Amino acid sequence: MKKAILYSFIGFFVLAVACDPIEDRDELGRKVPASEFDYSITQDPENDYLVTLENNTPDVLFSWDYAWGVTTKQKATVRMLVPGTYTIKITATTDGGIVFDEYEITVNDSDPEAFQEPEWEMLTNMAEGKSWAWDLSLPGAAGNGGYAGCFAPCWWVLDASGLEEQGVLNDYMTFDLNGGRNLRRVAESLPEPGAVTGSFDLNMTENVPDWSVGTLTTKNVTVPFGWDINNNNSPFYTYHILKITDTELHLAASQPGVGAWGEAWFYMFAPKED
Repeated sequence: MKKAILYSFIGFFVLAVACDPIEDRDELGRKVPASEFDYSITQDPENDYLVTLENNTPDVLFSWDYAWGVTTKQKATVRMLVPGTYTIKITATTDGGIVFDEYEITVNDSDPEAFQEPEWEMLTNMAEGKSWAWDLSLPGAAGNGGYAGCFAPCWWVLDASGLEEQGVLNDYMTFDLNGGRNLRRVAESLPEPGAVTGSFDLNMTENVPDWSVGTLTTKNVTVPFGWDINNNNSPFYTYHILKITDTELHLAASQPGVGAWGEAWFYMFAPKED
């Protein structure tokens, strides 16, 4: 009888432990506050555009956003490409969760290796910025045509009236290199009215032979009318540069995997008049 009582007690104890909620026994670690971070951000005294980022905080991993890129290395030397005041943004992963911090530096020297290709200045006017709007002097400023075949819209061609019908006639975009590769699109109505900001990159070695001369990529923002209306308005973030000069910017975009004479969308821009 005593053994039966003992076994019943043991069974009840095991059942109670098994039913104990796991979250009560498996707690998160401590969230380390930014005030306890141990890191350094130092500039080369002879070339202050060279900045060394180093995290020495135990059991905490840093991701550094330094305007010109992001690195997850715990020690890295990065290049700040143009002079300016920069806010380096830190995203720290601690046992208890994510913690953010910021650190401001001022750079006085330009990186001599940055933006040597003339197309950067053609597109952006460097730190000052440059705005582009539709080139209405052409028969068509936007529309579609053959990938790697047409150099301008040659199937569905939109002039000023067509752009107005699509709600994008007065849209424009501005590129600048003021503390980053900045892109700002201003739209009258689509996909939403007002300004949207993002970033961009230019690669003049990535091209389609006999068709494009380089590639423009954007992040968080498209060029005006930069979506595929035949594919659920899917946005384009990669554009083939068909032509770029001080006064002309001709782009084309398509869905991945499109072959020669498949559908591409064309965007013909000129510097915006004040």
